[in-house]
Amino acid sequence: MQSERSFGRFAPSTTGPAHPGTLLAALLCWLDARSRGLAVALRLEDLDRERSKPGFVDAMVRDLAWLGLDWDATQRQSEARARHEAVLESLVRAGRVYACDCSRARIREGGALAPDGSFRYPGHCRARVVASGNWRATPDPLRLRLEPGFVPVLDESGLELSGDAASIFGDPLLRRRDGAYAYHFVSVLDDAALGVVRVVRGRDLAPSTTLQVALQHLLGLPTPVYRHHALFLERSGDKLSKLHGAVSIDALREGLDAEALCGLIASAVGLVPVGTHCRPSELVANFGWARVSTDDVLLSWDPVDGLVARSGPTAST
Repeated sequence: MQSERSFGRFAPSTTGPAHPGTLLAALLCWLDARSRGLAVALRLEDLDRERSKPGFVDAMVRDLAWLGLDWDATQRQSEARARHEAVLESLVRAGRVYACDCSRARIREGGALAPDGSFRYPGHCRARVVASGNWRATPDPLRLRLEPGFVPVLDESGLELSGDAASIFGDPLLRRRDGAYAYHFVSVLDDAALGVVRVVRGRDLAPSTTLQVALQHLLGLPTPVYRHHALFLERSGDKLSKLHGAVSIDALREGLDAEALCGLIASAVGLVPVGTHCRPSELVANFGWARVSTDDVLLSWDPVDGLVARSGPTAST
């Protein structure tokens, strides 16, 4: 059942502690929704059974609250499993789901690299169609047979994301080998159920938008407006993330209070002058995307100098 309210949403994966890139994405998503009078939700994407730990979930909620972000709804994605299963069952009944036992090496043999860094699935197992009576028991990953078709997608920033998702990505996963439902599948389901009308996120995720919109069209779901923003990068030029040794919020708290860190993040993307201390609520009235830098920001951190930001090159999409 779809929500009667219109939402923006911040949907972090809970596979590690929050870092400055997390806070930038959360702040911009929150400001975008609040400045438009939309409700805003925190969706904790905790489906990765190996990497998502209860401590990470609790810490994410705590750290975002500490920064000054509040939510009209808070959800754990794992609690929507019944909805995910019901939609998968409907796709099975339509004959669009098959079991896939391909190894990663076999998929890579095709050599077609998708723009999000994954390898296009070449369709080796399409004949292994599953039925209502057996798909739950199969240990193999499940894929959706995605037919060719041009998908028009224009990011609100002007970034052209249109394309044929089937030829770019191949048949997407619906359920992984470990039994967890796949990210793109459940993301579009949960956005529709919540009533999400705007998706604001880092432009590292822009390439996957074509696939998500294709899934929305196939499932008869509404397509929200997409807005992809600049990133915080490490000194090496890679996206600042928990996988690349980014500084944790716990470390930042040792030298910064919440107002100082909020001001540092906001000033790094041009919303306030350098040195400003502020709360997110103080930024709502004057927020607008025309004031947000489109250039990525290089961050450096050490215990003596703290967190230092400077403008960097625009990330490749």
